[in-house]
Amino acid sequence: MNNKVVLLNTAHYSLDDRVFYHQARCLKNNAYQVQIISTKENLSKTIDEITINSYDDSNLTHAEKLNKIVVQLNLFCPDIIICDSPLAVIASGRYKQKHKVNIIYDITEWYPSKKNIGKAAGVNKLIRLFTLSGVFLLAGLKSDGFIFGEYYKSILCKRLFFWKPALKLSYYPDLSYIQHYPLEKKNGEFNLLYSGMINKDKGIESVIKVVQRCANIHPETQFKLKIIGYFSTPDDTIYFDDCTKNSGKNVHIEIQNTLPFPEFCKTIGNTDLFLDLRIVDIENTHCLPIKLFYYLACGRPVIYSNLKSIRHEINPFNFGHLCKPTDITAIASRISDYILNPNVYEQHAKNALNSSKAKYNWALIENDFISFINNFRDSI
Repeated sequence: MNNKVVLLNTAHYSLDDRVFYHQARCLKNNAYQVQIISTKENLSKTIDEITINSYDDSNLTHAEKLNKIVVQLNLFCPDIIICDSPLAVIASGRYKQKHKVNIIYDITEWYPSKKNIGKAAGVNKLIRLFTLSGVFLLAGLKSDGFIFGEYYKSILCKRLFFWKPALKLSYYPDLSYIQHYPLEKKNGEFNLLYSGMINKDKGIESVIKVVQRCANIHPETQFKLKIIGYFSTPDDTIYFDDCTKNSGKNVHIEIQNTLPFPEFCKTIGNTDLFLDLRIVDIENTHCLPIKLFYYLACGRPVIYSNLKSIRHEINPFNFGHLCKPTDITAIASRISDYILNPNVYEQHAKNALNSSKAKYNWALIENDFISFINNFRDSI
């Protein structure tokens, strides 16, 4: 037995935080030979004894995409393939026709999702929805087991494929990556951070309006909003400019491109409050935000949209607030309370850090992950 594992990704990059910095490193530290294949970039290198053999398949046909994945798998001959999408599972299923291998589907994304459906409308939208749903079911049939990042994304597969092994492996961070900064008195300055896509769906307008409202309530305080993210379309840039045009003199907004994972973990803690006010629609409310757990690990309060997924995963939520994202007045009032009552702010900050250490970190779940993979290895 070779103990070979491929992390096969068609939806995530090679150095994705979950894929490389948690799963791949954990497997390598437990005597597995690990290769990462991503079809989203051209990258070929070895990092910490983890081989990355990735390529960009954006110009390939669907059939060519499947065939190339099989070719790459034949070069490594894995015992286990951990897939991030139906395409990856279906390609692995072709490889399995001639090899002994276990296929694990790591479900962290809705499929189909709003992104998959795109701008299709009417009958075309229904056709696309049913087609992609069929692809998802096919992937479930071809999978030997499942890893679920969160509760709501596990329900369908657990009911349809109840006899197949499954593991919940949430998005908790390895705390060794997180750099901590001491709590300091505000001294007339309050720093906020938003990280993610800069568009309407992710609530950037509400974020900016909240900061502007806080600035009006506290004209003596300088509010600095740092945004780490990117615009996905030119229209998003125009939308953002419209949102920020009425910012007051005591509001400073800085945009920084998406950071490499280690740098992200080292810098985000140097803030006072994390803010995420994504729209609460049927998809968003059932998606557990990954970065929430990184924010807690920094030991700072968080204000998030009141998402069903967060309420299910975290109880009590005693390190910030869950809010209606369009209720700008109420959210600004929460932040104002932090400014006027340092004791409340410091208690929420301590609660965040303590909760991360006690409940929401990778060290608490990594042994479950390895045991799950070992069981598949031993069954070959």
